[in-house]
Amino acid sequence: MSDSIQPPAPDLTRPSGSRRINLQMLMMLDRANAFTGLPRGTAKPFLILAAFEEAEPYLGLPAHAFKLVSWLVKKTQPQDWEEGSRPIAWPQARDQEEFLGLSSSQVKALNRALFEAGIFVMRDNEQGKRYGRRGPDKRIIEAFGFDLSPLAQRYDEFVRIAAEAAAERKRMKELRRRVTLARRAVRQIGEELAAREAVPADWTRLETEVAALVAEARKATRSDELEQIAKSLERRREAAEGHLRATAKPVDSSPEGPENRPLNTTTTENRTNLLDTVTVTEGGSRAETTAPEPSTPRKGGMFPEHLGLTPGQLTELAPRLTTYVPPRTRDLTWVVIVVAAEWLCGEMGISRSLWARACQTMGREYAAVAVALISTRPPGHFTSGAGGYFAGMLKKFERGELRLAATLWKLRDQMWGKDRQRREQRLH
Repeated sequence: MSDSIQPPAPDLTRPSGSRRINLQMLMMLDRANAFTGLPRGTAKPFLILAAFEEAEPYLGLPAHAFKLVSWLVKKTQPQDWEEGSRPIAWPQARDQEEFLGLSSSQVKALNRALFEAGIFVMRDNEQGKRYGRRGPDKRIIEAFGFDLSPLAQRYDEFVRIAAEAAAERKRMKELRRRVTLARRAVRQIGEELAAREAVPADWTRLETEVAALVAEARKATRSDELEQIAKSLERRREAAEGHLRATAKPVDSSPEGPENRPLNTTTTENRTNLLDTVTVTEGGSRAETTAPEPSTPRKGGMFPEHLGLTPGQLTELAPRLTTYVPPRTRDLTWVVIVVAAEWLCGEMGISRSLWARACQTMGREYAAVAVALISTRPPGHFTSGAGGYFAGMLKKFERGELRLAATLWKLRDQMWGKDRQRREQRLH
């Protein structure tokens, strides 16, 4: 009949059935309508789902979001995501309620929230029903339900969000480590100053500021916030280290001796171990051991073997030492290196009693070089931790088998190259 009126083509941007729709949902529908499908043979819905899973914690979505989306994706087939088709899943409302363990109203609220968030869009028929059918080639002929096109459209966005989140987590972990090190350092220095009866007048204020900063650090959720707190704590650690250094009075007892002679240090109440407070864990107790005396001069120098090494070269080869040494080059002596090595022992989990025994057996400076070399090893290098590795080095020394010169040569070669290493060796 020529006079008959043909029904208009369905407008996908209009609400269907009895579903109430708002402007945000209309925008999501328009965006989903622009999806033309992935090239044939390239659709990998589970790869798209994996990207969404990594990004989902950072999208501000309601509970059960990933559980629902993964359930829907598993109801699709790869060809549904390709050109000429559309990835639609059509589970019944009752099945969805049973799967999620939610009431009808809770399911409707979840569907609406994910619709508005642009995770999927709803395509119901005029009666608000969900159904679908496939042809002989397994492709969808007709379907009404959850259109998952937005997942494919936002794949690159999900990958970027997940990568940024991973970088942020790594950054936060490193900043929390810096906060912990600074907090422990101030506490340990306070204990040592109290033992020396040399607590400065402003120490209570410094401790109060540190406690307040630590409390703020626990509440920080962004790396930019935590970085400012870590820097503030590190400035207070530096101030505390200045107070501790002020109690030490180095004495050059042999001004005309060899260049690499051992340096003796005299401090309040004959305490020769400048940082007698290294602990492995926050709740660890102070070991009741006597701090080792300064190394006695050895024939041919302070080391039992020729190392041809200066304090500055050691900090360059073992950069983790620099966290615990003063910033001014003129302050870099073997006394400072020994102090820094003891702090580094605490960071790496080497007990104070083992460090003290090594100093007494190997000599303080040689033990410090050994600790510095251990700090250059990656964590996976140790089978029983850095403490077990250091204990093994001490046993080798006692048997006369420890040779640090070869290890230093290899490390110099790796970091400086052979040409610079030969130049450095000629200078010593």
